Amino acid sequence: MESTNLYHVAAAIVGVIFPLYAILNGKKARQLLIEDPNAKILVFRQTGIILIVLATISLLPFLLNNKSLDLIGLNFINTPLWVIGLFGLSFLILFVLKSVKLNETTAKKFYKTNKEISFLMPNTKPELNITIIVSFIAGICEEIIYRGFLFWYLHQYMSLIPAMIFANLPFALGHLTTTGKKNTFGAFILAFIFSGAYFLTNSLWLPILLHIIVDLYAMVFAYKSYQVINTTETDN
Repeated sequence: MESTNLYHVAAAIVGVIFPLYAILNGKKARQLLIEDPNAKILVFRQTGIILIVLATISLLPFLLNNKSLDLIGLNFINTPLWVIGLFGLSFLILFVLKSVKLNETTAKKFYKTNKEISFLMPNTKPELNITIIVSFIAGICEEIIYRGFLFWYLHQYMSLIPAMIFANLPFALGHLTTTGKKNTFGAFILAFIFSGAYFLTNSLWLPILLHIIVDLYAMVFAYKSYQVINTTETDN
């Protein structure tokens, strides 16, 4: 296989094949999680592994062709302080989120707003721990895959806005059958914001940080909300 074809293959896998797999398999995964909450850790673990594999596929053509990863916004990895800052800020945000105390009203409001994806929310400490890990994995890997590699690939064949749209569609559609239309639309809007941050900074540093924060907020507050509601109902 010619080395240039590696980019096409990688783009086909992350931009077409995996989103189709996610759409076709999403309803099954949703049903499994609804029927068996104990499967949550397994599903999140599998998700993390899949994202790491897809990110590796996205990076492989550059590594094999000795192309700079700066092309897809990973220029910051050459500066240790930026890497330390990324993880330092992420863990600081995690600490702050864990320190926030929710009252019953706020907890119920959060759960009501996110009722459609309640089956994904962590209810136990082990579930919270795996979702935190996957939040970091998703924040890094999905930005490399969609805002980095796939956008770079498409931008060679189309102008800026269409490239952004078609790079973010697979990311959003991957949520469709698992989390529903509302969350798919929300994922697309967030993806566009992440793309804007990448375009303005020419680096994936900020999109990765924002993505990690959004996922950490969702999972930590979901866990805290469940604990508050469960404790209140038990007391009553």
